[in-house]
Amino acid sequence: MPNTRSPLFWRSLAVLLFAVYPLRAEVIIVGGQGFSWEGGGGDIPATVIRTARTVERTNAPGGVIDYKPLDRPNWIFPQRADTTRNIALGADSPERSGGITSPNTQRIRTDLPSIIDDDGATALDLRAAAGGQSARVLGILIDLDLGARFGVNRFKFFPRNADSAYPAPNFPFQNDFMRGFEVFVNDGTEETQREGVPILQTVAIQTQNTESVVDILIPPQYVRFIRLKSLTAAGFEIAEFQVFGTGYVPEARYVSNVFDFGDLALLGRLRWTADQVGDPKLSKIQVRTRTGLDPQPVEFNKIRPGERIFRVGGGAGTSNQGTNTAGLQVPWKRAEDVSDAALSGLVVSVLDNDEVDVRDALEQFKALTVDQRNIVTLDQSDYTKLRNEDKGDVRDDVTNWVGWSPPYDAAASQVAPEQIADPALGVQVVADEPRRYFQFAVDFSSEEFESAAGMGSLAFEVLTPPFAEELIGEISPRIAAVGERTRFTYAVRNKSRPGKDRGFDRLAIDTPLRAEAVGRIQIRRPDGRMEEADFSGDSLERLPLVRGSFSVLEVGDQQLAIGFPAVDESGTVVSVEFDNGVLRYGTTFSGRTRSSQGGSAIGQDVMAGNAAELSVAGHPDSDVQPLGTPRVGNLSVEVPIARNLLINVEAVPLVFTPNGDGINDQAAIHYDITNIVRPSPVEIRICDLSGRLVRHLYAAADLSGRFARPWDGRNDDGEQVPPGTYLYTVDLKAGTGSQRQLGAVGVAY
Repeated sequence: MPNTRSPLFWRSLAVLLFAVYPLRAEVIIVGGQGFSWEGGGGDIPATVIRTARTVERTNAPGGVIDYKPLDRPNWIFPQRADTTRNIALGADSPERSGGITSPNTQRIRTDLPSIIDDDGATALDLRAAAGGQSARVLGILIDLDLGARFGVNRFKFFPRNADSAYPAPNFPFQNDFMRGFEVFVNDGTEETQREGVPILQTVAIQTQNTESVVDILIPPQYVRFIRLKSLTAAGFEIAEFQVFGTGYVPEARYVSNVFDFGDLALLGRLRWTADQVGDPKLSKIQVRTRTGLDPQPVEFNKIRPGERIFRVGGGAGTSNQGTNTAGLQVPWKRAEDVSDAALSGLVVSVLDNDEVDVRDALEQFKALTVDQRNIVTLDQSDYTKLRNEDKGDVRDDVTNWVGWSPPYDAAASQVAPEQIADPALGVQVVADEPRRYFQFAVDFSSEEFESAAGMGSLAFEVLTPPFAEELIGEISPRIAAVGERTRFTYAVRNKSRPGKDRGFDRLAIDTPLRAEAVGRIQIRRPDGRMEEADFSGDSLERLPLVRGSFSVLEVGDQQLAIGFPAVDESGTVVSVEFDNGVLRYGTTFSGRTRSSQGGSAIGQDVMAGNAAELSVAGHPDSDVQPLGTPRVGNLSVEVPIARNLLINVEAVPLVFTPNGDGINDQAAIHYDITNIVRPSPVEIRICDLSGRLVRHLYAAADLSGRFARPWDGRNDDGEQVPPGTYLYTVDLKAGTGSQRQLGAVGVAY
């Protein structure tokens, strides 16, 4: 059976699929009948940042993911508390990232792990008979970090040989129990901390304890931090400190391994199956994704060598070399750790040369190719070898990786188990450009102990190689009058790798309104050859329109799609002219390319940039960057901020004859809304000339756009109105104010 986690497998599969099914995307499923959740799904183990200087290889930060929920094979749920399981066990393990310490008594810190090790023969021994001074135990604090939030309702602690479950006849210290104590808790949320320090609340206090086994019940509550304070001057010992929980943990995270597709890849739709227990309103799942150009989304940093300062203290011989004066952190290796001689020389002469400004050094580093950066970039093994004073912070890589996406729409993404492999379902994965590496994260949350959401499987599509390495798009003009018909030119420049990328012959453009006309579609090849077709004057009512190898395929309320001869040469420019209106400031005309070959719906997004020389009458092209350079804003069109949010209000036709003959049987109230980014209430009323309401035609919330609300000549009772003139009002109530427009429409028979 092939190793489906090997990059070689994915490359071989891509070649095979391209040869046999040119555009058949591969569906990847994690969970259910796909990869196991516990295995992480992808090729490269997940690395999670624990602290500013430490990372952990895990798919379950905090260790609170249940990989084997009852009767749900290959599902994941947040961990549910076993009321007999001691949550304190393993709190100081790498998987949990918690710990136990004393903030005010250093001498006991090394012994504290013995009270959460499930060994009744080991203990924190503060008995006077053991050499401890009884006066020194008063006020001792023991702080336990569980590593995550848990539902907690019980604490228990005791000395050796006190609890029958932990017999220790060789240590008969059952009467050396704590005579007075106070227990505090904190739930670990930011709201209950002050400058990062937990604000603790007392949940139990006993100044005259007579029980060798202290067993405390508290109302169930979420807890992460626990403090035990000694209120006694008498010596004592603790063999075990136990914490017991109830219900599901309130938060849990699953982080997939990093998927390596072996080449740049396009991603399709994301979807998942899920279920809930308890009140469905009190638990939820959020899924995020990110893509990258190298295998590791974590960036290790070192202090850039340079002038160092010496801190002198105490006396002779106590001089201590400190950190770089500026504390400048950089992500590349030391020169001696770089295997490539030329790149090692670059580190010496530029990157680590303190005579070179660090900003210039970083620009030189970013200008390297991806392969060169991978050779130079500091990895975990090299970071570990650095002296502590030379180590910088560990943080998310924002050079080669895109940050985590916003959460995907759960309602649009969740499907039935039998639909998980359907590529038409779900939502488009957020990815601005083709990337080789991919990772997803699942966040579980609950507001109640007995409620939780779980995930059965998650799926997405992959198409490799992409249509192009990069697509640069531009629109002109980038200024238009609000709501007016404007002739736009939209151009896309192809940047592809010779012999590697697929090419494309389709372009879809997101438009704010329905395109009113299409003009020339052109292809300009790198050698100067020009191909074009002109659709000026053609009606867009019956599609497709075809001129040789060019076509207008779709004209929708918010999209224009065209076809043309295949484009696969780097430097080729595709352009299309079309008429459209813009109603909102900063409207972006997003675009994506596809291929007519095969059945995949995956497209490749167009990035804004300098695609071509696009001067049009009265609007010179102001771009000064080289052609093919990305530039934010080049796909957006500005309009003046309109004082009138409601414009172009009219009845079409002005007179209609609703007699049922199929001709001119209805009118429509047309209106445009400008510069509204949130749904705002719109109401349309039709009255007779006396002002009496005849028809409540429309009442809902609209965004910026062009609308037409039909009227069939009937009143609210469904009866035909008498012939005559009727008045209509269109009311808009936006956050910036209310507006009303009036008009008249005639009814004749």
